[in-house]
Amino acid sequence: MSRRAGWIIGAVVAMLVIAAAAAWIWLATSAPPAARPTPSAAATTAAPAAERAQAALDGLLTACADSTASEPPEHCGIRIPWGTEFSTVSSIRYRVEKLPALVLDGDSFTASGGALVATVSGTGQDGAARTETYRTDDWAVRGDAKVTDSAVDLSVW
Repeated sequence: MSRRAGWIIGAVVAMLVIAAAAAWIWLATSAPPAARPTPSAAATTAAPAAERAQAALDGLLTACADSTASEPPEHCGIRIPWGTEFSTVSSIRYRVEKLPALVLDGDSFTASGGALVATVSGTGQDGAARTETYRTDDWAVRGDAKVTDSAVDLSVW
């Protein structure tokens, strides 16, 4: 047998010994399937309260913006200073550019940083038809919040 063949056989045996040792260590330190941790309860429950409350508020405020009434919808945090320019209002169209971000505080919430545009049409103080657009870049709402595992109940003041 040549010297070269001896080195090759020695290298193969060394690799097999190292592979066997690594497999033995891996098996010895791995927990058996019964001892492996199960997914936590948090991974199987509903989204965190703040996320669910934000989604509920987004839905509420989006529904408010869909209003076609000639008065701002109640409990939506929408205030329009149209009283000085209009004698009567025939329609208001809303466009939400950014929904306010909600922060829960016990049994209440605040949401700020929204952007809302309202286009008001009607009769001006001079009796002529008039349309004005009002914009707020600091649309904010506050209210009561009750968030449980099964429901979110928000009431805007």
